[in-house]
Amino acid sequence: MKLTFHNTWRCYLAATAMLSFVFLTQSCSKLEDLIHHKENKDPSLKDYNQVNLVSNNDEYGAMHVDAHLLNSWGLTFSASGIAWIGSNAGHVSNVYDKDGNMLAARPEVAIPSPTATTGGMPTGTVVNSDTSSKEFLLSNGTPGRFFFVGTDGVVSGWNPAAGNFALRIAANMGAVYTGLTMAKNSGGEYHLYAANFKSGKIEVWDKNWHAVNLPFKDPDLPSGYAPFNIQLVNGSLYVMYAKVGPNGDEEHGVGLGIVDVYNTNGVLDKRFATKDKLNAPWGVAWAPDTFFTDDDGKPTSAVLVGNFGDGYINVFNTSGKFIGQLRGLHGKPLQIDGLWALMFPPATATTVDPNRLYFTAGPDDEKDGLFGYITK
Repeated sequence: MKLTFHNTWRCYLAATAMLSFVFLTQSCSKLEDLIHHKENKDPSLKDYNQVNLVSNNDEYGAMHVDAHLLNSWGLTFSASGIAWIGSNAGHVSNVYDKDGNMLAARPEVAIPSPTATTGGMPTGTVVNSDTSSKEFLLSNGTPGRFFFVGTDGVVSGWNPAAGNFALRIAANMGAVYTGLTMAKNSGGEYHLYAANFKSGKIEVWDKNWHAVNLPFKDPDLPSGYAPFNIQLVNGSLYVMYAKVGPNGDEEHGVGLGIVDVYNTNGVLDKRFATKDKLNAPWGVAWAPDTFFTDDDGKPTSAVLVGNFGDGYINVFNTSGKFIGQLRGLHGKPLQIDGLWALMFPPATATTVDPNRLYFTAGPDDEKDGLFGYITK
């Protein structure tokens, strides 16, 4: 009896200790989860307001009317915060200040077609980040300040010496360029990167306008998808893929979209977003901490991806988890017909509110143009 009692008691103590350990471990784990959740709360997506600055007519309640703002597509900013827009159906780059005013000192710039100095169809546009060098020279012998690509296969650039006309760099027949960005590779060299929706490839050019062969391969990319846009975001290249429809245009539909992240050498870093609410995604922007706050009022970062297909703006955390869609003052998701670019002003533009999320759009089936911003 003594021996039996002693063994039973020892077993009881051991079992109690084990249960206590398990309970303590689970409690600590739950506590860690709660702490982690509190430190990584999702941003609040409500109460954002859309302000229309410029449109081609008075149907959109914009503050200004510019008849040449037609299917306003790509967007970039000068260091001081002047907006340059690729007006695909207007055949120009429109130039506005932070409030949509046209500038007497810098009127719109005509974009060349494959055969003429005017009539081009610009989409992506980017400012030259390499301002101190004598690279990316145009035909007038000076470096380009802004670059453009178009659905007509034309690559062009502008600098002050070019006056009111961008200069043709190349006319690549058969190419359909739908996006453009600029970045520095791991060797410290600047490259231009263009999304060719027709070929399904990212084309790259170096400072001397020589083609550079970079991989930009996603082995898990479904067939039938092509790069719709490419943008430098927080040091990485985000490529928005859209499904190619039977007529060669992008196909619209919820779930028809993919976002990949590559390094500047064209090597895949990760699949950022797949399907979710993506619908022919094109615009992308990394929101500053001050644009979003969580429910406790604490700043939090997020990545915004705009749908051209339905005009909604998707919000992801910086790891690619889908959070929701940006919502307006009445709780409904903001929807901008024909939404193209999303961009915050550069940090160097000290006179521009850094929390203005600027956008471009081609509403009414790309017949009209719209430029504005979204703010809290």
